Amino acid sequence: MKITYEKIYLNNNFLFHYQEFIQPFFTSPFHLHDEFELILIVKSHGKLYLGSNVVNFSDGDIFLFAPGLPHCFFNTPGYEMGGELAHAVVIQFQKDFLGNDFFEKNEVSLLKKLIDKSKFGIHFTKTKKSIQDRFQELKQKKNLNKLVELLLILNELSANKYIDLLSTEETFNLCSLNDSLIINNVYKYVAENFQKKISFDVAASVANLQRAAFCRYFKRKTKKKFTEFVNETRIMHARRLLSETDKSTIEIAFECGYENTSYFNRQFKIICGITPTMFKKQIAILK
Repeated sequence: MKITYEKIYLNNNFLFHYQEFIQPFFTSPFHLHDEFELILIVKSHGKLYLGSNVVNFSDGDIFLFAPGLPHCFFNTPGYEMGGELAHAVVIQFQKDFLGNDFFEKNEVSLLKKLIDKSKFGIHFTKTKKSIQDRFQELKQKKNLNKLVELLLILNELSANKYIDLLSTEETFNLCSLNDSLIINNVYKYVAENFQKKISFDVAASVANLQRAAFCRYFKRKTKKKFTEFVNETRIMHARRLLSETDKSTIEIAFECGYENTSYFNRQFKIICGITPTMFKKQIAILK
C-alpha cells in the first residue's frame, strides 16, 4: 500500500461523480484529492484516519471532506472473515460545480457554512435512515432530478446539529509525498496490529528510521507522540466495543491490546474524559 494523490477525472458531461464500492474490505490507500468528497458507510466498521486523528466508523456514518484532507478507511482486523462485504457510497464534486459564486448566494448560506467546515473533515452522527436511503437512491435519479436530490441531501446535512469536526488546521504537517508514504505505512501498521503488542522498533523500521529519529519525526509531523496515537486507536476501538457488545471492561482492555486494565482505564479517561464504566452507563441510558 502506498500514499497517493488521487487525480479524479470527472466526466465533463456530469456535474458530480457518484460511485458505489462493494468489496471484502476497503482498499483505498491513505490519499488526498482536489474534490469535495461525501461518503456514506452503508455497511462496514473500522477506523478512519484523517490527518493525524483517528475515529471509529460504522454502518450509517456519513462524512464530508474538503479537498486536500489526507484520509483512509481501515477495516477492523479480520473484517473480511465475517462474511459481510464492505459497502460505501462516494460522491465527489468540485467547489465550482455549479459556478464560481454559487455558495456565496443567500439562498445557500447554510450550505456555505457546511462547505467551510468540511476543511476540518465532518462526521455526521445520528443521521436518519431516510437520508441514508436517499444516498443509494440517487443513482436511480436522472437529469435535473439527480442534481436537485444531491442539493437536498446536502441541505439536510447542513441542518444536522449532530456533527463532529475531525481535525484542526494545525494537526498535520506533511510537506512531501515521501512524508505521506512514511505516515501511511505507520498508520497501516497500527491499524492492523493495535490489538496486539505494538513495537516501537517495528514502527521505526516501517518508517525506515532509527527508533529515536522515528519518535521525533512522528511528533513533528502529527503533533502527537506515537504512544498517544496508538492509545487513541485502541480507545476508539474500546468505545465501539463498549457501545455494541456486552463484553466486560477487562475483556475489552485485552481485546484492544492492553495488558494492564489500570493503564487502560487511565488512558480511556484521558482521551474520553470519563471512565469506561461511566461511558457504558451513558450508552445504556441513550439506548
